[in-house]
Amino acid sequence: MDRKELFDAFIAECKKEKQICGSGNSNAHILLVGQEHYAKEKISDDKEWEKYLNDNYRYCEEATSWSNYNKSKTWLYYQKLVDLALPHRKRPTHRGERNFEEDAFTTELNNEAKPSSKIGGKEERNELIKRVSRRLSLFKKSEFIQKFPVVVLACGGYIVNREEKGILQINDTFGVQYDNELNENGIPKGWHKSEKGRMWFTTHHSNDGRKLVIHTWQLSRADNSLLEEMANIINEHLTNLGLI
Repeated sequence: MDRKELFDAFIAECKKEKQICGSGNSNAHILLVGQEHYAKEKISDDKEWEKYLNDNYRYCEEATSWSNYNKSKTWLYYQKLVDLALPHRKRPTHRGERNFEEDAFTTELNNEAKPSSKIGGKEERNELIKRVSRRLSLFKKSEFIQKFPVVVLACGGYIVNREEKGILQINDTFGVQYDNELNENGIPKGWHKSEKGRMWFTTHHSNDGRKLVIHTWQLSRADNSLLEEMANIINEHLTNLGLI
């Protein structure tokens, strides 16, 4: 199947599972995965949620341009990352414009819409784990999702690799391995940490080297130096694949 057919199949599966689809250019090489959709108030009403999903499906099916004026800090950092990773791309022409989705597809790991990622307690955390598990299952079986050569998981602890506990969600979902080969300083090549703060990211590759997965915190926490390092890795990967 071509990319459009794969995307149509993904939308159909999202409809069947009552899951958020996402937004952006389905033909892009970069997939950005955040925590959850933003809404001023948490959407709990079933009819309201159904309308929210249907609006998203309609947008995915009909949109041909993806420029907007989303003012969120996360969207600003998505814009910075894609601009740095793809220096040849067309920059926004208006103040406050966000056009990174012309070269990326965005979706979320938690099938919810709410004002923040704060978790109220144990019961709410357990529900989150269930929703994320369903979402990862959807991602794993979706050929559309698996076709992206670059995946940025900007969702922190919503997805984890904890080998000591036998939990390898990143590996299992995307068919990659952590880049654990040591560099000249004895540090795994997949580990990248900010010198100034606590921000970090890890890199993972498929065995054939054609897929790059980056795992990090929500990008609104990123500093410029780490963002540039991340972008350089993405650019090098897509260049080596002959995609840019």
